[in-house]
Amino acid sequence: MSRVYGDSTPFPHDIDYIHMLRDGVDCAVRLLSAQHSIRVAEERAESAERAMRTEVTELNALFERVQSVAIGSMPEGMDVAARASSQIAAGARAVVDGAIRELESRVGSEVGQSGHIVDKARETSASAIEQFLERHAPPESRLCLQLTANPEANVGHVTLVTPYGMNAVFGVAIPGSHVWARPRRVADLAAHVEVQMPKEAGFLSKRVEMAPLRLERLFISDVTFAERSGVLRLRKGPGSGSGYEMHIDLETGVSLSSRPVREDGTVEDQQQPQLLLGNDQATILSLWQGVVQSAVDLMHLRQRMVSASFNGRPLLELDSPRVVAEALVNHMAPVISEISRRSGAPGELVLRRNLGEGRREETYCTHAELLEKIMILPPDLRAVFSSLHLTGTGPALLPPPAASAPEFGSRAPARSSLAVAAPQEELALNVPAHPGPPPESSPPPAA
Repeated sequence: MSRVYGDSTPFPHDIDYIHMLRDGVDCAVRLLSAQHSIRVAEERAESAERAMRTEVTELNALFERVQSVAIGSMPEGMDVAARASSQIAAGARAVVDGAIRELESRVGSEVGQSGHIVDKARETSASAIEQFLERHAPPESRLCLQLTANPEANVGHVTLVTPYGMNAVFGVAIPGSHVWARPRRVADLAAHVEVQMPKEAGFLSKRVEMAPLRLERLFISDVTFAERSGVLRLRKGPGSGSGYEMHIDLETGVSLSSRPVREDGTVEDQQQPQLLLGNDQATILSLWQGVVQSAVDLMHLRQRMVSASFNGRPLLELDSPRVVAEALVNHMAPVISEISRRSGAPGELVLRRNLGEGRREETYCTHAELLEKIMILPPDLRAVFSSLHLTGTGPALLPPPAASAPEFGSRAPARSSLAVAAPQEELALNVPAHPGPPPESSPPPAA
């Protein structure tokens, strides 16, 4: 491992965890600020509805009293007075009904404003997750890259699945100079690609025979790969024409198979997939390795979150951003506790990176720095960070804030400018489970 704890013992994750911690705390604080806004908005709406129900009850009771006085005690034989009392009761009913409609309109507007605040708070939660996962793939996360060829360019998406239930899909900012910026033929990655494929033979009696097939002129129409598996589509055009779909599975050994693709892009799934063995397997595996090695860096170029869900539920529909913050913090907590224990100096989190030739680069942050970020939250929401075991200088770990917690529009805490570039990892046939940020790159702007 190129990184070590403060006591020089190996650190198990080859990423800048201190940088990720800072951004993770910022993300959790924004999620909890959104939670506070949702809670205040919902309490305000519930209070308005409760007050309306009380006032409607009073208005109806008032009408009952007016009606009882106007009609209930009227002697018989007084037709004019009876008619007048009926009109008084009807007028009272109309006045009460008008007042109730006014209350309903006012409360409806209040509830609508509260709903708007809730929607904006959910958007803030999605933005916080987007900014965090653009920059970082937490340890044990799974990444999947998909490239789809269009006539003029390739379009990419990265799916990131965290170990704590967050699933996010990002677009990919493919640089114009990148090898995958435009559609590629097989020949662009391998000079001679020939495999045995079934082919109809015979003039009078049709039969299927294995025949050599050259693949160099086919376009790589679609690529999907995760850590140790993937799909490769080879077609006559960048996104059109017939061809073949290759499935690569390296989870439990080496397994490659192929199926024909029709002109419309559908797969002939009625036939059993053809297993690729021997030289055919080695040929396609070599092509696949070239594809992975040339495209894996695109996983670092995530931008603009397309969709996200937490435990299967769309992020914009979550009632409680707090559960996401708790999952994020609890995932970091064991690592942070171990970093703190091995850092030597109380109240500090220290990691070092080996640079070679007897040199190391140190990255650190203090507990006080993290507590300063957390202090803007109400006390009950600060408790989410208790698993980090941060120590402050005052008598209480998380003392009450001097001012109330920010509503939805509050500015997020500033991010630290400290960044340590992670080294590129060597790739054989498998894709790294959680690649770090590319060297000397800055994260793309949030959508």
